[in-house]
Amino acid sequence: MLISLQNENRTLWKLGTLPLGLITFYSTTKPLDKSWHVLGLGYNPSISMDEIRNAAVVHFNENMKPWLDITMNQFKPIWEKQVDYDLEFVQGCNFGM
Repeated sequence: MLISLQNENRTLWKLGTLPLGLITFYSTTKPLDKSWHVLGLGYNPSISMDEIRNAAVVHFNENMKPWLDITMNQFKPIWEKQVDYDLEFVQGCNFGM
């Protein structure tokens, strides 16, 4: 109830589920080395392939998603090797490829 009263203008939800996660796990998490999670593949063309190869997780955040025509071509193969184009529902999708 307290959160809903303080959040009448919904500013807490502007960042999606991140604020809820931050509240839920407050003081119970530890920072990870930034090389573990490489983000920015949807907006930062200067990310090196070495950084990507050494990461446990890569994140295509922002607007230039790899399945869109506006993607950065140097990162598209990373996405394509994860997609099984033989799946029927994938064949019915328009990935802009």
